[in-house]
Amino acid sequence: MTDAPLLTTDDLAVHFPIRGGLMGRPKGWVRAVDGVTLNVRAGETLALVGESGCGKTTTGMAVMGMTRSTGGQVVFDGEPVFDAKGDVPRRVRREMQLVFQDPFSALNPRMPIGESIGEPLRLVPGLTARDRRDRVAEVLERVGLSAAQADRMPNEFSGGQRQRIVIARAIAPEPRLIVCDEPVSALDVSVRSQILNLLMDLQAEFGLTYLFISHDLSVVRHISDRVAVMYLGRIVEQATTDALFDGPRHPYTEALMTAIPLPDPKAQRARQRIILEGDLPSPSNPPAGCRFSTRCPLAEDRCSLEDQHLATTAEAHEVACWKRA
Repeated sequence: MTDAPLLTTDDLAVHFPIRGGLMGRPKGWVRAVDGVTLNVRAGETLALVGESGCGKTTTGMAVMGMTRSTGGQVVFDGEPVFDAKGDVPRRVRREMQLVFQDPFSALNPRMPIGESIGEPLRLVPGLTARDRRDRVAEVLERVGLSAAQADRMPNEFSGGQRQRIVIARAIAPEPRLIVCDEPVSALDVSVRSQILNLLMDLQAEFGLTYLFISHDLSVVRHISDRVAVMYLGRIVEQATTDALFDGPRHPYTEALMTAIPLPDPKAQRARQRIILEGDLPSPSNPPAGCRFSTRCPLAEDRCSLEDQHLATTAEAHEVACWKRA
C-alpha cells in the first residue's frame, strides 16, 4: 500500500430530477450523493458503509462513470473519469472494474461464462482471440473454478460459483481498482467467508485496490483498511478500521456499532443497544444543518442550523459532529 491516492472524489454530487407536469420538467431533486470527498490509496481497501438509501451504491456508480455526476469531480490515477465529451476514457474503463451485488443478474443468462469473462478483454489492445481464451482459462482457475467450465451457462452454477465468475470477469483485464458493491450480501453465510478470503488473496497477489460498499460491519472489519461512514448522501466519519471500531466518534456510527451481533449471548444481552428514533429523512428534502440532527440523541440548537463538515480529531480520524469534533 502507498500513501498516494489512486482514486479521488472531490465534493462529488449526484442529483436525480423529480419530474412532473405535462412537460416533465424538474420539480425537485433527489440529492442521492451531496458533497462526498474520498481518497483511496493504491493497494488499500476503503469500505463505504451506511444504511440502505444513504447513497453508497450511487457513489460507486459515479466512481465507475456508470452514473453521471452533477457536481464535483472523480479522478483516477491523475486522470478525470469523465473526459471533455462526458465519456469514460478507454484506459480508465479497463483499469476500473465492478463486482455486482447480485451474481444471478450480473451474468447474461444466454451467454456462456467464458464469453462473459472475455467481454472486458476487448478493451485490452493487442489481444488475439486465442489470447482472450487463454486469459479466461487462467482467471477461472485462479478463482477456484475449472477452465473446462468456460462453455457452461450461468444457470449451471450456484450463487457462490457465479460470484466467483463475476470476480473472474473483473480481474480478467488486469485492473487496478475494483468497486465491490455488496459482493457477499446475496450469498449464504457459509459461502461469504470463502468469497471474502478470495478477494483478499487476489488483492495481495495482484496489488488491487478496493472500494468496498457494504452495510455489514462485521464483513467490513474483516476486509477493510479504512472505513468511511455515509449518511443521507454525505460522509459523517472516516478513520482506519481499528480506530473506527475501537472508538467511534459520530453518534450515527455509534448506533451502527451497537447493531453488530456479538458471538457471546451474554455480552449481546448486556450490551446497551442505541435505537435511533424516527425514519431516515428523504434525500429530496434533507434537514437543514446537520442531516443527522433529526435522529441524533446529542442534537442541540446549533446542529439544526449549521452543518459541520469533516474535521480531524486525532490520527487522521475525521468526524462531522459539532459535539465530537
